[in-house]
Amino acid sequence: MNPSAPTPSPLFTGPFFENFLVLTRWQTLVWVALLLLAFWWLARLKKAGKSFSLRMMAALGLGLLLGLSLQGLEGMPPEASAALRESATWYGLFGRGFVALIRMLVIPLVFVSIVKVVLDHSGEEYLSKVAVRGIFWLLATTAIAALVGIALANAFGLGQGTVYQAGKAALREQTTLVNILVNQIPANIVSAMNGNNVVGLVIFSALLGVGAQRAAARFPAPVAAFRGFIDGLHAVVMSVTTMVIRLLPYGVTALMGGTLMSNGVPAILDVSGFIVAIYVASVAMVAVHLLLVAANGLSPFTYLAKSRETLVMGFSSRSSLGTLPLTIATLTGRMGVSAGSANLVGSLGATMGMNGCAGFFPAMLVVMVGHMVGLELNLQFYLMTLIVVIVGSIGVAGIPGTATIAATIAATIALSGMGLGEHFALIGMVLAIDPIIDMARTLTNVSGSMTAALITDKQVGSFDRQVYADPGAQVNASGLELDAL
Repeated sequence: MNPSAPTPSPLFTGPFFENFLVLTRWQTLVWVALLLLAFWWLARLKKAGKSFSLRMMAALGLGLLLGLSLQGLEGMPPEASAALRESATWYGLFGRGFVALIRMLVIPLVFVSIVKVVLDHSGEEYLSKVAVRGIFWLLATTAIAALVGIALANAFGLGQGTVYQAGKAALREQTTLVNILVNQIPANIVSAMNGNNVVGLVIFSALLGVGAQRAAARFPAPVAAFRGFIDGLHAVVMSVTTMVIRLLPYGVTALMGGTLMSNGVPAILDVSGFIVAIYVASVAMVAVHLLLVAANGLSPFTYLAKSRETLVMGFSSRSSLGTLPLTIATLTGRMGVSAGSANLVGSLGATMGMNGCAGFFPAMLVVMVGHMVGLELNLQFYLMTLIVVIVGSIGVAGIPGTATIAATIAATIALSGMGLGEHFALIGMVLAIDPIIDMARTLTNVSGSMTAALITDKQVGSFDRQVYADPGAQVNASGLELDAL
């Protein structure tokens, strides 16, 4: 391109188009039209009776194609930068809008599901058995993830040979393990709901269900009315959830396209080593999950086949909480996991013991920063990293916001716990491309949560092996109308 050539004028000018509509370039109109065309094709696939799995994979491919194709304009600034920014903004209408819709359902879904689970089962003994085993498996897999992160950070030489530059960053105040555990109990349940404190909400919902069971003998009529209300509310919430989940293929297309447009190929290439390490860690952890499933006498291939749509949603939405409704539905409807284990462990796994965000990711960052500042990385350093990461994965529970915020907090806890908090600014280059690595992290979070729920349910004896073995199982145990997707 001739640098002396005149810069092409925008199609539309003025604050109204530039700041409000975010629509000044003809390329933006073209790529929005292409997105709508992709939606039309996905709708045609549904009308033709194509499976939900096929439509999900098609949506993922379309999103990749749209996002990468606009990158071809990178060599023609300023048209390219403006078109990328504007197209990503408009793709966010559909992508971010879908995530907002499904996150809207998380709090009512967790609340009503946990209360119903406790009311439908034997009470405290069952609940404590599932909770203890579920938390154990969530933290155990997170420990494995941390070891994988440490190993890969060294194998890829992350941070080695990098010029160190000191920087300042706002650090999360360090706290004790006791405070971390106590802070999970919500002082105000309304604030817990407003802040997406899922762990606190699980605690409150479980206590409410147990309280209703205990009151049934003395107040049979009011408790019966309460049970009827919960059953009706559960049916309504799951019906709304089904309607939103049907939009998933369209949301995946917009999310993937918008993510690639927002970050760009050059930014990805600058930190390609870290990105590759993260994706290798994700694949390694999914392999660990499959080995754990096999060790418990279940087919890992069946697990992989039945979790496919859920993993794709986690990958594209970058939200463990947003994926929670489909996670629970897949566990109960397709894998034969009881509603108790699926709801309790699945809900906890969306914020606690996240294998990606709070497992291998902070472990990699600690090793990388250790290399960058010239520390001696010995056995003591690695053991301390492992302990800090495991404890930090509990501390992340209840943090409001996106998976990116949770991962950043987990990284801050890990760096501060290792005495490296003052060097937090050194991970800025990683945070700049966080959406790209967040997709792999969230997929791993979801897989770890599902694995923990599956193993827990099998060990407590409420697992339905026939449903798990049935390739066409669509049991409506969760209330989500899987066959209507």
